[in-house]
Amino acid sequence: MFARFHRHLGRHGKTVATFGSAEIEDFFSALARDARPDTTTQLRYLKLIDRVSRHLVAMEVRKDNPASLMLVGQVWPEDEPTPVFLLDTDDHRLQGTCAAPADAPFKQLRSVAIVAIFLGTGITSAECRRLDLDDLNVDGLRPDVYVAKRGPRIARRVPLDPFCIDVLREYVSARRMLACPTHYLFVATATGKPMKDDTLGKCVRSALAKIEVTAADMSPRLLRNTYGRRHIAAGGTNEQVSNLLGLSSHRTAVRLRQTLEPAPADIAAEPQKI
Repeated sequence: MFARFHRHLGRHGKTVATFGSAEIEDFFSALARDARPDTTTQLRYLKLIDRVSRHLVAMEVRKDNPASLMLVGQVWPEDEPTPVFLLDTDDHRLQGTCAAPADAPFKQLRSVAIVAIFLGTGITSAECRRLDLDDLNVDGLRPDVYVAKRGPRIARRVPLDPFCIDVLREYVSARRMLACPTHYLFVATATGKPMKDDTLGKCVRSALAKIEVTAADMSPRLLRNTYGRRHIAAGGTNEQVSNLLGLSSHRTAVRLRQTLEPAPADIAAEPQKI
């Protein structure tokens, strides 16, 4: 998480020793485009920045902690927010867009492939940015993507859902023909620079706009939740889905499973059998 904040500081000409409350507020303004307001994302970032700042003050790298006053009055929400996801019909419609014309330019094929890998594997934006070309296996009996361990998320191989295999195979072929000095699977420029979170988010929002779908959170997280919920609906256990998502906790899987359960009012409305 801190890497994202650190990149934000770099773009604004600041370091961990010189940033202030203004940079934190600017970061949260940018974060608001990807995080729903009823989640704990901003609070978790604030607590992380506070801990790092307190450590830097203790090490005499900083003289103050700009996050301390911002934490005053902040409390954890009592209830977990309902995860945002695509309805089954919209999920199938978006799956149907995961294809590109044979003569599609590279950037168009890349955008479709990005949406396909989010929707068909449930990886995160950060994981997508770091994928190596050789991490994606589109051949053999069980095409999959290898996601290296990073932070608390476990290393894993995620099988590709069938609908995304063909377009990812086309993309890999085109990517291997692209001469660039790096081996990132998805590159932003011919110089081989990795994709940025904002660009990945634009690919998702553009794909959703094509099927005329809007949601409270139109980021790669929406497709990640949709992927997890799809696999739960198909019979996956909480442990299996958590492993696919790279999570050591089952909390996300439990919350996604709850969206499949009928509400009490729906149960009460069902006709009684005699």
